[in-house]
Parts: sequence; C-alpha cells; structure tokens
Amino acid sequence: MIQSDHSEAVSETIFDWDNEEINFEINKTNIRLWKNRLLTGQDELMSYNSWNSHIDKQKAICTTNNSTWKPINKKLNIGVSANLDKNPINGLRHPNKKGTTGWFIWTGEYSEADDFFQQICAEHLLQQRPDIIKYLGLDIGFRFLADRNGYEDIWFDEKLKNI
Repeated sequence: MIQSDHSEAVSETIFDWDNEEINFEINKTNIRLWKNRLLTGQDELMSYNSWNSHIDKQKAICTTNNSTWKPINKKLNIGVSANLDKNPINGLRHPNKKGTTGWFIWTGEYSEADDFFQQICAEHLLQQRPDIIKYLGLDIGFRFLADRNGYEDIWFDEKLKNI
C-alpha cells in the first residue's frame, strides 16, 4: 500500500499529466522533474515550464542592482554558446536588434568566433537553465556571472549600450 503522502503526490502527478490547462510538455526534462517530485516532494515543474513564475525574481534582482526592469519577449532570440550546462555562466545585454533580445549567454572561455553564439528562442532557456531566467529582466548594459553553487555577480557596463 502507498503511504498517503505518496498517494497524494501520485494523484497530483496524474492530474497534471492529463490537465489541458497545466499542459506541461511530456519530454525528458519534465519526466525527470515529475519523477523527482514523486520521490522527494520537491516540485520544480513551474520553474522549468512557466516564464511568468520568474517575473518576481527578475523584478527583485533589478531593484537590488539599480536596474530598470526591462523584460524581454520570450519569443525572441538569445545568443547562446554550445554548452550551457557548465559553470560559471555569463550573460550580457546589448541593445536588441530585430528579432533578438540583445542577450548573449555563454559558459567556458569566451570566443570571438563567428559560430560561438547560436540563436535560440528565449523561452527554450526554461528547460535548459531556468536558474538564469531571473537575470533576463536587467536593462541594456548589465552583465551577470553566476554558478549553480550560489555565486552571483551583477554589474553595469556602460560600453554595452553602444555596441
């Protein structure tokens, strides 16, 4: 017999899978998150699937760092390096050009190579690195450096506004 705590978690998970309003895509990331929720009770599905769940964090970071909150259109592109799983992760925001947010995000050594950055839809970062969505409301000219161990540095770089 399943314990009542686990029984409730199983019921909620089955409900989520079949709920058209919640509508979390069934993919490897979400299957891993559902499994983790069932095993540990830790629920990170909203963080990996809902852009709006990050808005309050964005506003708080902007306030703390004296930035105007300049949210991006999640349907526009971000320039990212090939492997975003490494630590630390870097980001900087230039003025946006048509179809882009102005954000460039990378891990590892920075490169000037033409193919260093690939364009992806900003919304796809939710499934790859939801931990950095909180920085994407920072205004043009801001940079960040962070890792998954809690290190975070955010600063304004005036030169980025004119590139």
